[in-house]
Amino acid sequence: MHALTHLDRNQHGTLTFPVAYYYVDEKHPRYQMSFHWHNAWEILRILDGNMQISLDHRQYALKKGDILLIRGGVLHGGTPENCVYECLVFDLYGIFRSMEMVKPYLRPFYRQTCLPQCFYPAKPACEVAEIVDKLMAVFSQNASCPELETVGGLSRLFAWIQSSGAFESQPAQEGSVNRTDRIKPVLEYIENHYNAQLTLDDLAEVAGMNPKYFCRVFRSLTHHSPVDYLNFYRIEQAAYLLDSTDLPVTEVGNRCGFDESSYFTKVFKKYKGVTPLFYRRNLRGA
Repeated sequence: MHALTHLDRNQHGTLTFPVAYYYVDEKHPRYQMSFHWHNAWEILRILDGNMQISLDHRQYALKKGDILLIRGGVLHGGTPENCVYECLVFDLYGIFRSMEMVKPYLRPFYRQTCLPQCFYPAKPACEVAEIVDKLMAVFSQNASCPELETVGGLSRLFAWIQSSGAFESQPAQEGSVNRTDRIKPVLEYIENHYNAQLTLDDLAEVAGMNPKYFCRVFRSLTHHSPVDYLNFYRIEQAAYLLDSTDLPVTEVGNRCGFDESSYFTKVFKKYKGVTPLFYRRNLRGA
């Protein structure tokens, strides 16, 4: 199965050093960032191109040099355009688990009573850009002591957030949290049943909402209708199968929830700009 999952259960880094760096371009299997969440925090920086990205109910148009700080548990997804970006995913609690002297400063972040600013634009530049630049270089340039430099960099980042007041002292509104939590099971349900004949009523039932209200909430969080997002997810799975297997195109469509090959081709072309067969031949240089 493709690594396109909604709840990211992957171990990022190791148990003693829970940090991982990812460089993502058009060749990366997760270049198209489907909506997902993870318990780890994430720093994302655009190296080139543009990306439209949503964090819970907020949307950002990112360009080269822009930085996002994504809290653990936040639902997020993005659409890159000629984009190259890098991510640093880290378990904030795990990194500082044994450092009792810093826990009083970080505890508000753990408990989400301190919500840090998430968007740091390239211009006007602030100290965060310098901190993130050094953090990313630890991994992209294979630093000799990554553990020490990472602890130092993250300490400096969260110290700056607190000292500069770049945070909200109140948690997110209860209604917003509840709406997001009710949509997460729907995304997991799509992940596990995308090859079945799902209806809007099926997805609304998973969320425990009536279909009309469900559509409104789903669109407010993902900027897609439920059916549009279901088809997007199916096509991403189909693209993976076209690349990684020799299954006939019709069989790929069937496995991804499309009973009619002509409709599969039509939907695939809508999202990828080419037919499934052309997509496979282009990937393999045929």
